[in-house]
Amino acid sequence: MSQARFLRLAAAAIAAHAGLSGLAAHAETPRSAIPWLSQSIEGGFDSATGTLPDALPLGPEPITVTPLGAPSRDAVGILTPETSGFRRDLWGPTTAAEAREAVLSARGTGVPAARALFLQLLLAEADPPDGSDPGSGLLVARIDRLLAMGALEQAEALILYVDPSDPALFLRWFDIGLLSDNAEPPCEALRRNPALSPTLPARVFCLARGGDWNAAEITLTMGDEVGSIPPEERDLLARFLDPELFEGEPDPPAPDPLTPLDFLMREAVGLPRPPGNLPLAFLYADLGEHTPMRTRISAAERLVISGAIGPAALFAAYRAGEPAASGGVWDRAAAVQALDEALASAEPGRIATALPAADAALRASGLRVALAQEYAAAFAGLDPEAYHGAARGALFELLLLGGETEAAARFLPATPDVREAVVARLHDIALPQDAPGPDTDPLALAAAEAFASKPPPDHLERSLADKSAEGRQGEVILEALDLLADGSETAPPSLRAALRALAATGLETAARQIAAETLLTGPETGR
Repeated sequence: MSQARFLRLAAAAIAAHAGLSGLAAHAETPRSAIPWLSQSIEGGFDSATGTLPDALPLGPEPITVTPLGAPSRDAVGILTPETSGFRRDLWGPTTAAEAREAVLSARGTGVPAARALFLQLLLAEADPPDGSDPGSGLLVARIDRLLAMGALEQAEALILYVDPSDPALFLRWFDIGLLSDNAEPPCEALRRNPALSPTLPARVFCLARGGDWNAAEITLTMGDEVGSIPPEERDLLARFLDPELFEGEPDPPAPDPLTPLDFLMREAVGLPRPPGNLPLAFLYADLGEHTPMRTRISAAERLVISGAIGPAALFAAYRAGEPAASGGVWDRAAAVQALDEALASAEPGRIATALPAADAALRASGLRVALAQEYAAAFAGLDPEAYHGAARGALFELLLLGGETEAAARFLPATPDVREAVVARLHDIALPQDAPGPDTDPLALAAAEAFASKPPPDHLERSLADKSAEGRQGEVILEALDLLADGSETAPPSLRAALRALAATGLETAARQIAAETLLTGPETGR
């Protein structure tokens, strides 16, 4: 299932359950991990136990009522079993604690199809595993992984589908509102129920955001007097409430870790960002059309690579203006614009020149599948007889990666290389009799063997097969995805074991797409 489909489902779930439309798009290794909703609102919510720390009472004491026999919300998802392709009994005999640990420890990386499958699992509706309770530990873990990927829209869809007034979920909803420039709904919820927030900074922010600046200043002053706000946070809040008082003063250093509330307030008063890459979820503000082009492209590239958004926002950024320089993002933008112009000209010679250049530029940055998804429909309409050599091979591979299998068959090179031949066989595309076999390429051989009817050859594959036979579909999927975490650099034995395991759980279509992307997205090997 495509990433665009995920986004539409997320938006639909939000609109259907909460009367909201899908969030508008605003917009290496992160500087630090996000302290999700930590100091923003609560200062240490334990998602494992569902408990809050002791804190200064700032309103009515929260009362938690758990009816006996209340169903667990760990079952909640925005993709039904019919849509996701997973069994309703996704977890089988896996316990809730084991499922939660598996979700939190999974790397969730690899080729785009592997990341999409991980996202699909996080969004899937399924029976709660044994040991689930109203604390919703597995649901919270799934939401936290979505947040770490930068998948704010999808995380919010799950939260609103359940109940954002739940303390653990409200904390996450508040930060999502901050980072997506949609803080009004959680702030309104906080105004109606102050017990949702056991610390002052969020209260101060929401009062100011609602236009009650006097109340915000009074609340900040009282909090400072009783020592409930750390000095650094007090100073940032004061600067946010009245930035003119701080004109001429040196910029305060960015805290580390940087909370979403810290980030938003610093952005609001024009303080510089900390050096290094921001966490993925902080990048949504950079997707807006008024963001400088370089910043916008960089944010979109990282979010596409993480699997949080589809390619449309990225290619809109590439086309947002004239490249201002050369190198890096500018070369990729220039290559995309040159390809656009060549396709508009409908001249095969220009297309044959621009296509390999754009393909090489985006492939080197891990964006080849995004390129394929963006242009597959346009490529499918080209005349196969007009293209030869490198351009024809690129069209064949990109059409396969973009899901245009029937069109790809028309562009099959006269002499496909080893990996092209294996991928063609995986998609049931007829090959010439002299097409090479996979024996000379260990990764291609592993992909081919994964779909052969042979007994598992080693302990790893036997272990995954045993778990699959026990009905532990969720566990098997996550273990297989971990084996695929290195993408096109995956070791052949790991690739074979993972693909075989996914196919055994009923996900053969996804496994074949992962195989194709693993073989066709690595460094160019030449023809």
